[in-house]
Amino acid sequence: MAETRTTQTLGLSGAWQGEATDPQRTFRGEVATSNLEALPVGTAVEVTFHTSARRVSGPGEHGSYLLSAGEHTWTVARFTQHPSATGHSRDDRVPSGDWVAELVSS
Repeated sequence: MAETRTTQTLGLSGAWQGEATDPQRTFRGEVATSNLEALPVGTAVEVTFHTSARRVSGPGEHGSYLLSAGEHTWTVARFTQHPSATGHSRDDRVPSGDWVAELVSS
């Protein structure tokens, strides 16, 4: 039987640290909105990209983003910042409360 996956959405406030091309780049912030008991508002979080560091053939094998808080880690299905107004750009290294993370739960 196939495993059913659902997602939980939470709001984050924070910023990326490092250049977009840096594989060690890290998002650091805190939970701004949440319905998850394990991630109450105000919890410090970190989002990082993890990869096998080997050559892969399929796009789904390149790696994944993980959200960590304390000793707990969740796989991130989607991690976005609310869009800027048309024609404007945004520096994701500037702290913002507009981040939305969808966490995968089995």
